[in-house]
Amino acid sequence: MKHESFFALVAGLAAGVAVGVLFAPDKGSETRRKLKEATQEGCEIAKVKGEELKEEMSRLRDTLAKEGEHLKDEARERILFQLEKLEKALAKQSEIDDQTSQA
Repeated sequence: MKHESFFALVAGLAAGVAVGVLFAPDKGSETRRKLKEATQEGCEIAKVKGEELKEEMSRLRDTLAKEGEHLKDEARERILFQLEKLEKALAKQSEIDDQTSQA
């Protein structure tokens, strides 16, 4: 969602600059100065948004890593629980087999 807003902002800036240049009543040198300022402003906005995006991605990566660890630990616990049940069942079956072979 934020990415779409960023690209909409950049597209809006570009469209505004283009319209401004086309309908500018100023001299060429003045128009070029304004265009340069608008371009620099757009670059600054893009840098800020890029840094915000980078920080957000870093937070997301950390969150996903933590969640992955949680899921891994949960899966490990479930597997150990199932192995414990299997060991008990095998031990019980072994006792039954021993009793039937002795009889």
